Amino acid sequence: MQAKPKANNTPQQNTVQTPKVVSKAAPASNTTNSNVNSGLKSFSLKSLAQKVQQAPVSQQKKDVKQVVEEPIDLSWNDAFNQEKLNEVWRRFARLHEAHPRFHTIVKNHQPKLVDKVNLLIQLRNKTQEHELVKERANILSYLRRNLKNAHIQISMEVAIGAESGPKKAFTVADKFKEMSTKNPALAMFKKEFNLDLE
Repeated sequence: MQAKPKANNTPQQNTVQTPKVVSKAAPASNTTNSNVNSGLKSFSLKSLAQKVQQAPVSQQKKDVKQVVEEPIDLSWNDAFNQEKLNEVWRRFARLHEAHPRFHTIVKNHQPKLVDKVNLLIQLRNKTQEHELVKERANILSYLRRNLKNAHIQISMEVAIGAESGPKKAFTVADKFKEMSTKNPALAMFKKEFNLDLE
């Protein structure tokens, strides 16, 4: 066996020399003045969040186009038929897709041409009537401009018994029952193959 050489533990061997780091920190009393004078802005998370939320809104404002509507000329008196009225009404409904409640009412209740300028809209309930009455001026304005007839008038009525009309089938059993009344072979098919409704 060889003997290991003994290490001389001198204070010089155990020390590690590191370069000196000199920090130039400003005194604590001058930090507030230096930030103000240096032009640096401080921000908070709250202000940053507000800026992020405001950005899409300002972008939306840029995207919105200014629509200039031509004034209604009282001399407009163009004739139109039910087909032309339906086409203009569908366009009006598409313009309001962003408002689902109003859009659904307009889409499902087309006006009927009673005579040359009088239109009738039949509705199912008072709530629908209230929604259309609120927008009556806009509806008339749109129809008069697009049909080029300044004399158009709209009347609305709630159909008697419309709420107690045909009910929609929501459950699977109700849907099958309704389909089997239209096609009796479905009921026989279900019975013959012992099928369950899921």
